[in-house]
Amino acid sequence: MTEPTSTRQATKTPVGEVVTLSQSPAILTEVLHFKTTAANEFWDVTDFVREVVERAGTTHGQVTVFTPHTTTSILINESETGFLNDFRKAIEGLVPDDVYYEHDDHELRTENLQEDEFLNGHAHVRQLVTGATSVTIPVVDGEIVLGRWQRLFFLELDQARDRRVMAHAQGV
Repeated sequence: MTEPTSTRQATKTPVGEVVTLSQSPAILTEVLHFKTTAANEFWDVTDFVREVVERAGTTHGQVTVFTPHTTTSILINESETGFLNDFRKAIEGLVPDDVYYEHDDHELRTENLQEDEFLNGHAHVRQLVTGATSVTIPVVDGEIVLGRWQRLFFLELDQARDRRVMAHAQGV
């Protein structure tokens, strides 16, 4: 039997600079800049998204949450530590980081290389397995419509680094 993971606070709340990218009547796009601290971290961005909807003054419409990174995902699920720890174990077993990934073989790979390239083929594969780069949630009576236990997560699948998450609220 596997020992339970000792971490009992499974999510983190990002704190960083919020920048308005665009605003017009009934539309607001903001980006939150923050730094992740490890792989397979869940960052709860629910409150940030609610605040963007409030600042936008959106009563009825939608909000799209987007990550511009290829090794992160935006997910909706329950914020329950046991489940999130189970997910971490499952994704590490399904897509281990200690096997060969052609993406990391710089003798073969010729596309999209940069000087300080990370060996992160596993993180790219995990992103495709885990979800999408964006989700869109309805806004009704000024509130984002989520189920009783649902939260919005930014999922870091690579390593500690500077990240961004965007929220684009629109409606009336």
